[in-house]
Amino acid sequence: MASEPWDDYAYTALIVFCFLIRDGKILLIRRANEPYKGEITIPGGRKKRNESLQDACRREMFEETGYILKDMKFAGILHAYRPDDKIEYVSNYFICRDFDGDLRESDEGGLLWADLDESLKLPGIHPFYVRLLPDVLSDTLPLEVSVPMPSRNG
Repeated sequence: MASEPWDDYAYTALIVFCFLIRDGKILLIRRANEPYKGEITIPGGRKKRNESLQDACRREMFEETGYILKDMKFAGILHAYRPDDKIEYVSNYFICRDFDGDLRESDEGGLLWADLDESLKLPGIHPFYVRLLPDVLSDTLPLEVSVPMPSRNG
């Protein structure tokens, strides 16, 4: 049996994000860098080679917020793709209410605590965040969402 060519298969970038929630508030970041520079979302970043998703999430949260995650729960995945792009993005979401450390900003962006309900109406809030937060808070996890993105060519 001949093996299939790889041309029709996606190259996937794995991303991790975490909903850090405490006392009815969520920690958000106004991104200082692309992608989504200037938009507000939850902290996160790319998984490194040979790193588990959980370890990647712990590392990213520490790098971007200074917090050490204790207990976290898998919340679901969001698959984002462009029809004209070879790379597809699979964002893995976690939720954590148990973390320690001292809050500190990084060069990834400015941090802010926001009331959960009010966060959905913040100017510059990312549409993926608005789409996912109600499902995360309803605790009907894990969630799975697939979202086409606009073509890079217009």
